[in-house]
Amino acid sequence: MSATEDTPDVDALLERASTLYQAALGRPMDEGARAGMTKRIVAEGDPGLKLAMQLVFSTEFTSRLLAHAIDAHLFLIHRARDLMVRRLLPSARSIIDLGGINAPLFRMGYAYPFERMVIVDLPADERHAMYRDLAFKAGNPGVSIHYCDMTDLRDFDDESFDLVWSGQSIEHVERAAAARMCREARRVLRPGGHFCLDTPNRGITEIHTRSVGGGFVHPDHKHEYRVGELRELLVASGFVIEAEKGICEMPNTRATGEFDYGDFVLGNPIANDPEDGYILFFHCTKR
Repeated sequence: MSATEDTPDVDALLERASTLYQAALGRPMDEGARAGMTKRIVAEGDPGLKLAMQLVFSTEFTSRLLAHAIDAHLFLIHRARDLMVRRLLPSARSIIDLGGINAPLFRMGYAYPFERMVIVDLPADERHAMYRDLAFKAGNPGVSIHYCDMTDLRDFDDESFDLVWSGQSIEHVERAAAARMCREARRVLRPGGHFCLDTPNRGITEIHTRSVGGGFVHPDHKHEYRVGELRELLVASGFVIEAEKGICEMPNTRATGEFDYGDFVLGNPIANDPEDGYILFFHCTKR
């Protein structure tokens, strides 16, 4: 059926819908769905986004996702962290993003306007090999990069930022350096400013790595924190803890002590109990 000025190209849109079915569900449309889709296209035009949402939020897609949970888990972690940034981080005008060149805060859906955001990270030749090819792209208003050790912020004045963000970075340094990073974060914060961070939860990652003989979940990690360890470090650094959350709830893993990738699919993206999360999130303030 060819399109006219007033009618959609049904054949072309059916082909596009069939491609969506194949990508999302791993199968072509059956005859009943094809007939229904034809009527829908004639009545509504391009099903586009509505069809994509219908498929992705379907029971069939969830079942397929569970069958491929190992392949999907990194994408699901990214989505949960995106929700964390959008929902849990506070508004701030001046922000320092510690170790953020791999996943800069401004690209993770930060929900508020800001005047200044400084990404702090090591020069390329001092980073782990996995991150040496990452480069900062200029052109985002208010965003700049400063190459230095995130545990030594001597180039920044006392009380010069409203928010310090450490996104999956504290685990990349030894514990003594992490304590220094927290002290530096507090120093550069204005009174009432916020220090927020997320990091893998060792209570869960030790279960995750058990089948391969232990160790950490990333070759560049130096220490993965348990909830109590991180809480003690933050309090000892002079912070007041305002909120603790778990990111990527792992209910079956925690209940059974056996790692279940299905938790990434069925668990809540944000859990109230940090012990339940694959990732820990802490929101602190400087009083």
